[in-house]
This record gives sequence, structure tokens and C-alpha cells, in this order.
Amino acid sequence: MTMGSVDIRDEGPLSAAAVAPSLAPVEGFWAGYWKTLKPLAVEEPVDVWIHRPLAYVLAKALYPTPVSPNLVTMISIVFGLLGAYCFLSSFPHHMLLGGLAIFTSAIFDCADGQLARMRGTSSAFGRMLDGLADLVVSVAAVGGGIFVIGSKFHSPTPLLVVVVALAVATAVTGSFHTGMYDQYKNVYLRFTSPTFKEGEDYETARERFESNRGGSFLMRRVAWPIYLFYVKSQSNYVHQFDPHTSARLGLFGAYDVGRAEIYQRHCGALMRIWRTWFGFGSLVFGIALFSALDLLEVYMLFRLVALNAVFYGYLRPRQRAASRAAFAEMGLALPDQAKA
Repeated sequence: MTMGSVDIRDEGPLSAAAVAPSLAPVEGFWAGYWKTLKPLAVEEPVDVWIHRPLAYVLAKALYPTPVSPNLVTMISIVFGLLGAYCFLSSFPHHMLLGGLAIFTSAIFDCADGQLARMRGTSSAFGRMLDGLADLVVSVAAVGGGIFVIGSKFHSPTPLLVVVVALAVATAVTGSFHTGMYDQYKNVYLRFTSPTFKEGEDYETARERFESNRGGSFLMRRVAWPIYLFYVKSQSNYVHQFDPHTSARLGLFGAYDVGRAEIYQRHCGALMRIWRTWFGFGSLVFGIALFSALDLLEVYMLFRLVALNAVFYGYLRPRQRAASRAAFAEMGLALPDQAKA
């Protein structure tokens, strides 16, 4: 699940143009597209080549209108819930329509941030709402997918119990995948980009909540508790997955060229794996595609077996070693890190 973001116009050494200069046209309709992206070092390929180009067309159409990025986020939630409704239904072509709804939700989810960056109106509230939208859509889509897989068994059997248990395990570990991609994306941006920052730690979010007693009942009693629960849960899992990194983003300090080079050198190659396979965009695209084909159980097995093998067997030990080496070389020791 992702938080929102601020300005894409990164003038540092790891800007979008610096990472892939051949991909940044200088004129024409798509010239502005690359400016609406995050640095390509952290962008998911499925977003860059599928979701975000379509989202850019939508954002361009909405730019001169009064439609706000936050409204676009809400529409993303509606399409996600619509996709889950299709999964739970039995009308003709309900799986195809469910997949299309989930795919459309992903387009709107990308368009809100791109529209905000085009207008220069990114905000902490928008980032929080975007994170909540990802949470709601993923729960709806994954929950609906588990129902679909289970419904292929017409009567309760031990095999059905095993299949549903495996589907739930896939959903839980999938949330770990996207959460850790968010963590390392946020850390990567904090160290390597002088202007583009994403995410906030639990302590900062809690402080912001305590200092802002205004807002609607829905925001204070529903949105904020869900958001704080998500940030706290992610922080807790970060410490289990990699005790040598840090979830205290607010304590990282100002951008420093030397630290940027150190972190990129130790963690850049791993970031390419994170962004290619473990982000929210990859998750929802897979759900949309395989639900349209009515083959969600195949996608479940791929994530459960193949991606978890990479996640736990390859990424975790190497990311721990990379984090430890990077923070040690930077001379940075934070309160939530394991003691050397």
C-alpha cells in the first residue's frame, strides 16, 4: 500500500530523467507525462507502462475542471468496491467485469497523484487518503478473490479448507510484500532525492493527528484510526523483516549527496526487484488480469510460491545485509534499529 507524494521535479542525480534519459521526450503531448511520475528508480514498471499513461490522459482531461485529486481517489475506491461486488455476484461475465473494474480503480489511483503533481497541490491529507484507498481496494479485491476461489468448490471438503487457508496466507503475505516495497521506496527516496519525499512514520502521523483536532467526524473517527493502524502495523513489520533499516523517516535528516551515493550503491539493485514485483500496482494488475481470465487460483499460487520464495528466501537476507552496510557506512544509528 502506498502513501502519496509531493513534487516530481527532482533536480538531484537520481531524477527520472537521470535514471532513464532516453525515456524523457522534450516536446509533444507526452512531454508532461514524465514530470508526473515519481523518480523511475522507485516507479513500478507496470505503472510506468500501463497504469500511468492511461492515468495521465485522465489527469490531462481533468486538469482544467474543478474535480479535485481527492475526488479522483474516492472514485478509485468506488471502482475497487465495484470489482469486489462483481466477484461476489454470478451474472454473466461477472469476472471479466470485475477485472475491468479493478483495473479502472488502478487507473484512478494513479491519476490522483499525477493530477496533484500537475497542479502542484499535493498535501498530507491527500497522501493519507491515497493510502486509505489502497487499503480499502486491496481488502475488497483480495477478499472477493478468496470468495471466488472458494466458490469453485461446491461443497465443504477438507480440500476447500486447505485452499481457503492458502488463499488467506497469500493475502496476508501479499500485504507484507506491498508494505515492504513502500518501506524501502520511502527510505530510498529520503536518501537519494533532494526534493521528492513519500510516506511518514507513525510518530509523525500521530503528532499530526494530535495537533489537528478539527475535521469531520468521519475523518477523526474512521479515516484517522484506520490510517494510524496501518502506519503502526507497517512499522511493526518493518522491524521484524529488517531490523537494520529504520521506519523513523522523520529522523533521517536533510538530503546529503554522499549518503545518497552510499544508499544507492548498497540498495539500488534490490530496489529494482522491489519495484518490479512487490508493489501495489503489480498486485492489483495481477488480480485484474487473472480475474478477467477467471484464473485467480493460478495467480494465488504464483504469489504464494514464487513471490514468497523470492521475498523470504532472497530479498530478506540480502536487504538486511544491504541496510546494515548502508546505515553503518553513513554513520547513521536510529532508535528503532538493532544495535550493532
